[in-house]
Amino acid sequence: MTKFYAIVTTLGAAKIANAVSLGTKLNITQMAVGDGGGTTPTPNASQTKLVNEARRAAINSLTIDSANGSQIIAEQVIPETEGGFWIREMGLFDADGTLIAVCNTAETYKPQLQEGSGRTQRLRMILIVSSTDAITLKVDPSVVLATRQYVDEQVLEVRQYADSLMAAHLKATDPHTQYAPKASPELTGIPKAPTAAAGNNSTQLATTAFVTAALAALAGSAPAALDTLKELADALGNDPNFSATVLNALAGKMDIAKNGSDIPSAATFIKNLGLADSTGTVGRLIKTTIFISSGTFTPQATTKKIRVRGVGTGGNGAGSPATSANTCAACGGGAGAGYAEAWFSTFPASIPVTIGAAGALTYGTGNQGGTCSFGSLVTIPGGLGGAVASNSTTAAFSEASGGGRTSPTLLGQDSGIVTPGQIGEFGKVYSGYSSSGRGGHSLLGSGGPIAVAGSGSAASGNGGSGCGAGGGGAALSYSAAAVLGGLASTGVFIVEEFA
Repeated sequence: MTKFYAIVTTLGAAKIANAVSLGTKLNITQMAVGDGGGTTPTPNASQTKLVNEARRAAINSLTIDSANGSQIIAEQVIPETEGGFWIREMGLFDADGTLIAVCNTAETYKPQLQEGSGRTQRLRMILIVSSTDAITLKVDPSVVLATRQYVDEQVLEVRQYADSLMAAHLKATDPHTQYAPKASPELTGIPKAPTAAAGNNSTQLATTAFVTAALAALAGSAPAALDTLKELADALGNDPNFSATVLNALAGKMDIAKNGSDIPSAATFIKNLGLADSTGTVGRLIKTTIFISSGTFTPQATTKKIRVRGVGTGGNGAGSPATSANTCAACGGGAGAGYAEAWFSTFPASIPVTIGAAGALTYGTGNQGGTCSFGSLVTIPGGLGGAVASNSTTAAFSEASGGGRTSPTLLGQDSGIVTPGQIGEFGKVYSGYSSSGRGGHSLLGSGGPIAVAGSGSAASGNGGSGCGAGGGGAALSYSAAAVLGGLASTGVFIVEEFA
């Protein structure tokens, strides 16, 4: 059986396997030597350190054996300035300080310089692994020594690399692509050349400076008046009617100070720019008018189209008379009014606008909201009011219906949409407790919130918010005073004018 050998430790084997599976590298950084505690030790895979470590330092080289691809050769050089210990064991450590491999070796003494021996000690450890790709050397070149063999190998590698570069350079057809060819060069940038002397008539290159000087000399030898007339004639294309041509061109120019008001036909100009449709409408918003009360709409003189949006007035929530000791009441919410939106390119010069008022509050069924209209073009009825439900304090359950919804109508529109408002919610009575119905929403408003009453109390209906929303219903428990329903919010019209 072999007396001296190296093995991979259990921790080392795990790290190598992990590096292989993940495709990473295991960095071997240091080699340690020890005296084995006075005897040559037997390597053990469970070791995590040497038996008695004497020195640890960076590895000088870590290479794959050229004769055996599964063998890794680690080398370290101990300088003559260190020593005073026996070497019977060696170990390889990774960057984390983990003992990766351990071996025993024939004992040898490394003396110190003051002992009279000034030799360096070269240590070599050969390790067989399953995958050399997963192991790499990590060293600081400033703290390790190089062996003669290592230096010779590196010099040879550099020389071979330089020889290959020179061979490829000599073999290339055009190795200096940064230089222009002598035959038919194609220059880029701003090439410069010596300026030839005046009067030169050789094959020397003519620079721009030479050409400019030659032209100046040619013009200077002619009469000044002739030179001026020639320049004017060339600039004007030899036009015999130059004066009339210039005056006609100046007469047709625009005046900057008029800011385009001197354009003969602004509509044609805009159409030629592609800014108007076939009817001449540009689509530019020029004015917005909001009606929250009745009035009259008068369009601008330049208005080509209008967009009308609006909601009607919501329905009121129901109220209730006083309740007895044995009855409760729950009231439904009023409905939200419908919404209309339409485009008109044909419309009167003056349009009456009506915003219907909310109905009067009652101690019973809620009143319908007033109708809102934009002339005869848009009509939006008001939302319907909520109903009342009463019940004895011992009855199981009772409901009061909310206000129903109504739909707008349009007349003469180019395009448009209408949608009814939301119905009011039902009021509910249950064993002496009352919960009113919420008012219906509109597209521009929120219905009045729910009111709740219990233990002999009463709650008035909550009003709608925004525009066109229904009022909430009232809620009464037993022996409660009469309360009114919630007031609906009024309608609105929003009119946008486009040129």
